Amino acid sequence: MSCSLDKKSIKLLRAVSRGGWAAPADLAGAASITEEEIEPRLYALRHSRILGPFHAAPFLPALHGGLWGRYVVRLYKLDIGLEERLVRNLSGLEESIHNACFFTRRFTTASFFCFSQTPEELKLILREAGVEEEPLEVRSYNFPFSASLSDEERLLLRTINSTGEVVPSVLARQLERDTSWVQAKLRRLVLHCDNPQGVVILRATIHWYRIDNFIHAHILLPIEAKERLAVLCRGLEWNSLSWPGESSQTVPIEVDFRSWGQFAEWRSYLELAGFPASGFALFAEERIHAKGFEF
Repeated sequence: MSCSLDKKSIKLLRAVSRGGWAAPADLAGAASITEEEIEPRLYALRHSRILGPFHAAPFLPALHGGLWGRYVVRLYKLDIGLEERLVRNLSGLEESIHNACFFTRRFTTASFFCFSQTPEELKLILREAGVEEEPLEVRSYNFPFSASLSDEERLLLRTINSTGEVVPSVLARQLERDTSWVQAKLRRLVLHCDNPQGVVILRATIHWYRIDNFIHAHILLPIEAKERLAVLCRGLEWNSLSWPGESSQTVPIEVDFRSWGQFAEWRSYLELAGFPASGFALFAEERIHAKGFEF
C-alpha cells in the first residue's frame, strides 16, 4: 500500500527522522504546523503504514558512561542474509538505512549505525558475520558517569517501547499520571537541542518507499557541475554531501523530488546540460532497532 502526502506530513516525517525533539511542540515547530495537528497526523501516518511504532532508543554512552564510539557499517551490495546476521549480532545497534542504488557501487545499499566501547570486538563481530568493509567511526563520546533513572522513569520508557506512543496525553492515560508530568520527564530523559544530557532518542521506523509523491535521493554528479549546482538544482530542495574517501571526480548531493516524473525530468535535464549523473541512491527505509539496553 502506498499513498500521497501533503507537504506538512512530509515535513513531519523529516522531523521525526532527524531526531533532536522531545515533545509534540518540537515536532510542530520543525514541521511548521500547530501542536494540535501532531496527534492526528501521526495517527494517519501510522495507519497508512508509512510510520512504524516509536521507540525510546537508548543513547548508550550516557546510560552506561565511559568511552564509546558510534560506528557505521556499510554494505555496498544487497545481501539479506548478511543484514539479518548484523541485526542479530550487533548488540548496540541503533538504526539501519536502506537504499535503492542505480548506476554505481559507491553508494551503500544499507548502512548500520551502532555503538561500541571496544572497536576490536566490533571488528571481530563483523568479520564473523562476513562484512569485508571496515567500520567507520562517526563520533566518539566520553561520559564520566552512568545515568541514574528512577523506577517511574524506567516505566515511562518501557511504556513508550511497548505501546509505540510518544504523545504525552496518551502516555499519561497509560501511566495514570498528569500530562504535565509526562512532558517534564520527556524533557529530562530525551536527548534534544535543549538537553545534551538526555539518555534516549525518540525514533520510529519510516517506510519511505510507500510514499508516492516524495523521493529523497543521493546523487553523484561530475566534478565540473560543482560550480553550477545552484542553477542545476533550481526549484528543488537540495544540499551538498561529503564523506570520507569521496572521489575527486564527482560531487555528491542530496535532492528531494515530488514525484517519479519530476525525478525523470531532472535526470534528463542533467544529461542535456552536459552533467549526467553517475549514480543514484534512493532512500527506501529507515529501520529503528534500538538494541543494547533494557529499561
